Amino acid sequence: MDEKLRILKMVEDGTITAEEAAELMNAMGVEETKQTPARRNYDKKMFRIVVDGSGDKVNIQFPVGAVKKILKVTGRLPIPEKDLQGVNLEEMMDAISECLDSEIEGDFISVEATDGTRVRIYVDK
Repeated sequence: MDEKLRILKMVEDGTITAEEAAELMNAMGVEETKQTPARRNYDKKMFRIVVDGSGDKVNIQFPVGAVKKILKVTGRLPIPEKDLQGVNLEEMMDAISECLDSEIEGDFISVEATDGTRVRIYVDK
C-alpha cells in the first residue's frame, strides 16, 4: 500500500484528522495531483454533514479534497451510520461523489424526517 493510501486509511479509521493527513502528506513529500487554482480552492472548502434530531446531534466537517480522496479509496465516508437509518448509503455516496466532482456548492441533501430529524449535507459557499 502506498503512502497516500496508508494515510487515508488512518483518516478512515479515525486515527488522524483530515487536516493532520494533509500535513503528513506534505511532510512526507507525497505528491498531490496537479490541479488548477479553482480546483484547489474548491478542495479547501468545507464539506459538512449535520444531523439534528430529538436525540443525538451530529456535526461532521472535512475539507472537500480530503472527502474526495476518502471516497476514492474507501467508497464511503466515516460517518455514524446509525444516524442515517433507512438511507441507501451506497446511493448517497455515489451522489455525493458526483456533486463533488461537479464542484457543487451549497446543499447536496436536505431532508426532514417525520420524527423531526433534519439531515443536511453541503459544501460551504
